[in-house]
Amino acid sequence: MSDVLIADAPATGSLPPLYRSLEGLTAERHAALRLRDAGYGFAAGASAIPLAAEEFTVAARSLPIVFAAQAPHMPVVITGLAAGTNLFVDSGGAWKIGAYVPAYLRRFPFFLLRVAPGSEELALCIDPGAPQVSDTVGEPLFAPDGKPAPQLERAFAFTRSVEEALLRTRVMTLRLAELGLLRPSVVQFEHHGKPLRIDGFFAVDRPALAALPAEQLVELRDHGWLEPIYAHLLSIGSIPDLAKDIRG
Repeated sequence: MSDVLIADAPATGSLPPLYRSLEGLTAERHAALRLRDAGYGFAAGASAIPLAAEEFTVAARSLPIVFAAQAPHMPVVITGLAAGTNLFVDSGGAWKIGAYVPAYLRRFPFFLLRVAPGSEELALCIDPGAPQVSDTVGEPLFAPDGKPAPQLERAFAFTRSVEEALLRTRVMTLRLAELGLLRPSVVQFEHHGKPLRIDGFFAVDRPALAALPAEQLVELRDHGWLEPIYAHLLSIGSIPDLAKDIRG
């Protein structure tokens, strides 16, 4: 059996993973839009999904967490070992019962973008082609007077919280890399009686973590990063459970 490479979460051009287009939401342009529950079929082909550090302890119970091989080594959950496969989404678009749903998916189809380079002002954007978006079904995004409807207010608040969490996660991963803790990793196990090697990702190196000076361990503790680190390390043990999508 060939080795299996875990790739980074896919991206299309400059768009974030899973998004096909983004438009800034305005009442003039999107007054008729509604939001409906369309499940998670849009993520059926995503074998890696971005994750914030604050989600690690919950996500680790059902999903393996690794770090991308490319800097800045942002964390992702692995949902399948075969390219274009997500074992946590069924044919009807439902997420696996009992498994954690990353906030990155729960905020879709919304996204925050800066209105201009260097600006602190953020604009709420939407992927207008997302299955959750409709002109006829679901909750309206704007009230008749053009003001944001409660659904849109909630979407903005949640999208902002996800973006802030990912920014804090970036700070953590950059520091872990500076400390030499993030290194290429490999998981090896038997699959259908044959050895299988999973690589192409980074993980916290246990010996390097154990060898950190006391003051740096205290730094990790004081930032609240030790718990996510240990959750990540424990979660890697579930990677073999994903091998069922690989043919022998």
